[in-house]
Amino acid sequence: MKKHHTNEYFEGFVLGMDSACKAAEYLENLVEHYDPEKLGEQIEEIHAIEHEADLNKHKLMQKLAKEFITPIEREDIILLLQQIDNVTDFIEDVVRKMFMYNAKSMRHEALEFASIIKQCCYESRDALKELPGFQKNSDRLASAIVKVNDYEEQGDRLYCAAMRRLYCENAESLERITWTKLFDWMEACCDACEDVMESVELVVMKNS
Repeated sequence: MKKHHTNEYFEGFVLGMDSACKAAEYLENLVEHYDPEKLGEQIEEIHAIEHEADLNKHKLMQKLAKEFITPIEREDIILLLQQIDNVTDFIEDVVRKMFMYNAKSMRHEALEFASIIKQCCYESRDALKELPGFQKNSDRLASAIVKVNDYEEQGDRLYCAAMRRLYCENAESLERITWTKLFDWMEACCDACEDVMESVELVVMKNS
């Protein structure tokens, strides 16, 4: 990995995932204390978190546009910034879709999903913290990546079980449509974290 006078990109990766963690914590609290009447204001509150993440990404993109030497390849920085930002975007969209599809009540699987999404974000942030010194901290980085993959697999299993229950019970057609969309999007949040970790693994391989 090339030497560089600043770790601002690496710090920016962590800062971006920290926004995702805040969004995941917000989602978990929203689901646990669900009140459809509050969704309008909650969309604005979680959007403020997403906007903070966007500002961080744009700041680093502007920095990248002016620099000739970067600590890792430019395309890897761009990819990681976008994928990290996607995590926050996807979590925000879960709340937005609850509002759009007028979800009247909360299903217990949604709380399990929110917890898994939060853990995916936490472990992704831990992995990104180890990225600058991955050669010295390879075991900690590898452990964090494995944990994200484990949580993503938990999300897959939960998605399968939640969808089967949804289509086996006597749910109204509108509720079934609503929760099909919501479970799809919650699973996508876990997948987005896994995408970040796959890119981290690629960066490590290219710079080893």
